[in-house]
Amino acid sequence: MFKKESDVNKYEGEQEISVNESKSLIGRSMKLKGNISSDEEIQIEGIVEGTIKMKHNVIIGRSGKVKADITAREIIIKGEVNGNVHGQVKVEIVPGGVLNGDIISEKVVLAEGAKFKGNIDMSVRAEESGKKPDNSKHSSKSEKKD
Repeated sequence: MFKKESDVNKYEGEQEISVNESKSLIGRSMKLKGNISSDEEIQIEGIVEGTIKMKHNVIIGRSGKVKADITAREIIIKGEVNGNVHGQVKVEIVPGGVLNGDIISEKVVLAEGAKFKGNIDMSVRAEESGKKPDNSKHSSKSEKKD
């Protein structure tokens, strides 16, 4: 008869993210401009401009509109994001979600019906460990030193 709140914004096949002890919500009527950083998970249903740096997950809800670069553990986009996103574990764009910007993440999920315009870099493991990628294999010219 009644649906659980967590089921309301789910699409078929969507995986549930683990909910941390505390979660912040930027509601539909809220408009924020500036830098957001926290150790908590955050769900954005309103409008945000600036930068977002979180240690946990960022969920852009269906009514969320974000014009910001986002760095977080996992980023799930159900609304609209204009900016680059860096998911340390995963970036997911669900059906109806829109991202205009680049993605850096080890795992990327683009569901059928998602809209994406940008580039994807999935080589973050080498970069995060401090190693530089070996580009010599991809170089078409050899340099000689006398």
